[in-house]
Amino acid sequence: MRYHLLFIFFIPSTVSWTWSEKLSLQTGSSITIPCHYDIKYIQHKKYWCYDAGGAFNYCKILAYENTTEDRVTVTDYPAQSLFTVTMRDLQSGDTGMYWCAVEIGGLTELDDKRDLYLTVQSDPDLSVLESSVSGQEGGSVSVQCLYSAGYQNEQKLWCRSKDQRCYTVGRTDTSQNSAVQISDDGRRSFSVEMSGLQKSDAGWYWCKTGVLQVPVHLSITQGHSVHSIMAACLTVLLLLMLLAGVGFWIRRKRRTTTEEKQTEIRKKNPGQDGHTETTDLSYSTVIFNTDKKKINQRSPEIQTCFPSEDPVTYSTLSTMK
Repeated sequence: MRYHLLFIFFIPSTVSWTWSEKLSLQTGSSITIPCHYDIKYIQHKKYWCYDAGGAFNYCKILAYENTTEDRVTVTDYPAQSLFTVTMRDLQSGDTGMYWCAVEIGGLTELDDKRDLYLTVQSDPDLSVLESSVSGQEGGSVSVQCLYSAGYQNEQKLWCRSKDQRCYTVGRTDTSQNSAVQISDDGRRSFSVEMSGLQKSDAGWYWCKTGVLQVPVHLSITQGHSVHSIMAACLTVLLLLMLLAGVGFWIRRKRRTTTEEKQTEIRKKNPGQDGHTETTDLSYSTVIFNTDKKKINQRSPEIQTCFPSEDPVTYSTLSTMK
């Protein structure tokens, strides 16, 4: 009798994340961790779970997407294919293994996951001065990463979270106008300067040295480029021209209205042009030159009519229309 052995293998789906990350965090601090997932899992549930012993099958789910449980908040950003996990008031008892996970739901498929080991201590081995920085488009931004003496000889990296692209110490041109400059002063800190910022540079990054890393979020605001300034100036100029045109139209309209009123008045009052009529005056003067001798030779009655005083001038006033 022959026996046939049948072996059935359950092959899990490919895990999206390949990094095994370790974070060294300070007691009492807060941390926000980005968790990227494949776009095909946008409609799937996301969660954050923990197990001190590092066994995923026994991990405790601390919070699902878009919920807050105790000191943990999970927020999903479908447009970016990532969710973030924020943990507050970290304590030494929070040290252990955590997973960013996406619920698949199939019997033959394991949940898509990414593991991170968190160590909470009073003096972390790797930290940043600012975990969230902002820069203007076309400008630059700096990040300072602090490390302990035990990591002085380790390689220093600045890595983009979504595509895992990393930059080492020195200058790297990332595009036509942007670049990343990493400088290690050898005194337990290294700095990262990104110049010529573009909107596409926004997102999550990691300061890394040795096996440790710490997340940093970069946001980009719209800068005041030469083109935007020129556009603003042209807009103001057009507004001024529009206002001047409106003012000219109003003055012309008022003038036209006044002329129409004067024309109407002339029609109602013929012979008048809207002004007070001026009367022409005509003056005539009559001067009588008298001869005293002749007057004296006349009769007394005539002398009475023509006294012997100075000549008299008579004037007549008449009007002419």
